[in-house]
Amino acid sequence: MLLSAGLALGAGFGSSARAQSQPRIQDAAADTKPAAKPPLRVEASLEAAYDDNIYRVDDRTTDPTDDIIVTPTVQVTYDRDIGVRRLTLRGLAGYDWFTSNGGRSKPRFEIEGSGRFLIAGTCAVSPLANYRQQRADYGDLNAATENLQKFSTLGVSADCRRPGLYPVVAWQRDTTRNADGFEYADQTSNRYRAGVGYDRPSLGSITAYYEHVTANRPALALENRSDAVGVSFERSVSPLTSINADVRYMRVDSTSDAVGEYNGLGWDLSVATTAIPRVKITATNERTIVNDSLIATGFAIRTAFRLQADVSLSELTTIGAYGEFARRDFRQDAAIRPFSYTRDQVRQYGVVARRKLTDRFALEASVSRFDRETNSDVSNYGATRVTLGITMRS
Repeated sequence: MLLSAGLALGAGFGSSARAQSQPRIQDAAADTKPAAKPPLRVEASLEAAYDDNIYRVDDRTTDPTDDIIVTPTVQVTYDRDIGVRRLTLRGLAGYDWFTSNGGRSKPRFEIEGSGRFLIAGTCAVSPLANYRQQRADYGDLNAATENLQKFSTLGVSADCRRPGLYPVVAWQRDTTRNADGFEYADQTSNRYRAGVGYDRPSLGSITAYYEHVTANRPALALENRSDAVGVSFERSVSPLTSINADVRYMRVDSTSDAVGEYNGLGWDLSVATTAIPRVKITATNERTIVNDSLIATGFAIRTAFRLQADVSLSELTTIGAYGEFARRDFRQDAAIRPFSYTRDQVRQYGVVARRKLTDRFALEASVSRFDRETNSDVSNYGATRVTLGITMRS
């Protein structure tokens, strides 16, 4: 996938351009101190979701199909954290069972390994490997089309992080593989990054970098290329507020002249604050280059705004609300995969409530809404989803 250059170079890689919005494996210890948890943890969960438009069709021309989706999952996590050394292994297995439309039912798997290991004193190497399999959600096609997608990631980054200047380098390979009929969307990308970081307690962490990405689609004899130079910055402004910023200049083009190119700025800005007691507010704004299997050829320029608030009502109950607006401008070869629109916009918003019943059991309920509009009034759709789930932790 054609990834943006928005991550700090010293960190381990994660996939920043996904074929669709899907839950990743969650870190069960994210809200707790690692020392308070055993290295090996097991989670089992059961979620029931009502979706009023499972095929993502335009309700002005086609009657939507609704369904109840039941998803049991099991997740196993192993964390070993000793000072600056870290090893994490995670695995998840689940099944999306559509109770009335069994043809949509598909298994879901994910396995991931990551770590950070010291070499030569202050230097460290951070490897990452990930494999994910899941059902595709093809809103662009507006039809009852099924595709089981498989994604893999393999990467490694290295740095010598310390006060003052230090080098950083990284490489990551991402693949997307699709079912029969969608071979044109099979893709392999490689990302290379090198730069110089600078750490100072009173300033924060700043990294200047260069990144080169190639995204190859062999079935179409097409390759998209991206070059970027940028600066990323991280700092805790106060104990209550943190800022992460990445600004870069990008040049993106394709081996197909019909796709065109993009020359301009990209960014990833995030501010998080807990200035209001019991409330965490996070605001983000980004412009990134996306190249995934939901886009026929070429790439998309995605600009998004998101605001999220998480409120701790008590030690046992939390509630969160979010809203996001995103716009994509498509650069593609209409002669290969014709589309009648050149851009779209997506609005998402929802509410999530969590209740801890005991040390082992927790409940979660959510309501979300998703709306998509294109500039040619084709492939528009909306969907509402209501979920209720229970999780048991070992």
